[in-house]
Amino acid sequence: MGFQSRKRGFRSRREKLDTSLRNIRMAIIFGTIALAVLIYKNRWDLWNWLKTYFY
Repeated sequence: MGFQSRKRGFRSRREKLDTSLRNIRMAIIFGTIALAVLIYKNRWDLWNWLKTYFY
């Protein structure tokens, strides 16, 4: 059997940063979509709440 490197699972700092940034971007995208759905779902309550301050 040939020589096997001990660094088979090694990932560079750049690869780790890329995966972390991709995960952060995906979390922000899904969070934004969830927030938009929540705002749309409660739009009448939010509209009435805003009316208390501006009318």
